[in-house]
Amino acid sequence: MELTIKRDKLIEEGLCDHCLGRQFAKLGYGLENYERGAILRYNKEVSKKDFVKDNIPKHSKIGGECCLCQGVFEKVEDYASLVCKTLKPYQLNSILVGVSLPQQMKEDEKRLWSKYGKQDAELIKSELNRLIGKRVLRKLNVEVDFERPDISPVVDIDKQKVKLQISSLLIYGKYNKYIRGISQTKWFHDRRVKSVEEIIAQPVLEVAEADGAKFHGAGREDIDVRCFGKRDFVLELIKPKKRNLDLQELERRINTYQEQVEVFELELTSKKKVKKIKGKRASKVYKALIVTAQEIDPDKLSKLKQLSGTIKQRTPQRVNHRRADMVRQREIYKLEPEILTANKFELIIKAEAGAYIKELISSDDGRTEPSVAQLLGCSAECERLDVIGIDN
Repeated sequence: MELTIKRDKLIEEGLCDHCLGRQFAKLGYGLENYERGAILRYNKEVSKKDFVKDNIPKHSKIGGECCLCQGVFEKVEDYASLVCKTLKPYQLNSILVGVSLPQQMKEDEKRLWSKYGKQDAELIKSELNRLIGKRVLRKLNVEVDFERPDISPVVDIDKQKVKLQISSLLIYGKYNKYIRGISQTKWFHDRRVKSVEEIIAQPVLEVAEADGAKFHGAGREDIDVRCFGKRDFVLELIKPKKRNLDLQELERRINTYQEQVEVFELELTSKKKVKKIKGKRASKVYKALIVTAQEIDPDKLSKLKQLSGTIKQRTPQRVNHRRADMVRQREIYKLEPEILTANKFELIIKAEAGAYIKELISSDDGRTEPSVAQLLGCSAECERLDVIGIDN
């Protein structure tokens, strides 16, 4: 449809300058839609070359009301103020404003496009997002982020309310666990059991004023195993009000209010880090205290060298209620035994990620082959186990 004819028909529809100009939003550069609308309305004949700043009538201004927009552009400043008021309790550095339109307005826009085409048009939603967003950015002195903003406020035009979509705050770090009897994550079936997650999260939740937290660890140690290897983790804070955290002070606070867990190298991170540490398969070094049913023959200890290499482990009995029953192959890289008493010795073991160390020692009724018990020719149990190194 020739541009002037299309313009005339749209004016007959009773459109305001915003809604008129928006049908030609892809024409010209550096113009707002209401300025395009004014150019269209006050020039007898129009062509694509007329959409320049010099042709904007002096009396053009934001606002106006018509059957399509129902006067929403008259309230842009009010919507921006409502967004800022809703965001007042929150610290943020980036934002992306959105709107939710009444269904009738969206249907009216589709009807208009079905009659006159939409090849040069812009959604009314997009224009409102931009106009309200610009004002909010100026008022709050923050930046727009189209990928992962700290908060995305969505203005519900129908209900005159703002809904907030709040991005999690992610903190990366490493931890050591110095006592036994602490799980890595919460035990919902037994609240008496403490966890690394709760110990680390407690002071962070208080400072960030977050609704909750999720703990993402790079693997885990059993509840009765200590960890001295500085295990990677990401603490995900849900709906935090405070984001500009002093991480050095938080680290000090976590490490001084208790002695069970120590954290290191806290820093802000992203979802990519969670994916990376979840997929991490780092080999680990363990120190195991082993008790045998018989006195240890020092000569027999040399047989433990046969454990170096590939072992086969069927899913241990202690975890087969939650893991698939299958046989896995794992590599054992190093073993260093040291006799302590007649039936006790320490064993330093370096193993591939995913190796079951307790079963490597006991054999788990023959489900792990070879094993310490098998090679020594007597029952052997892991009395104490520590993670003393984690490869990065």
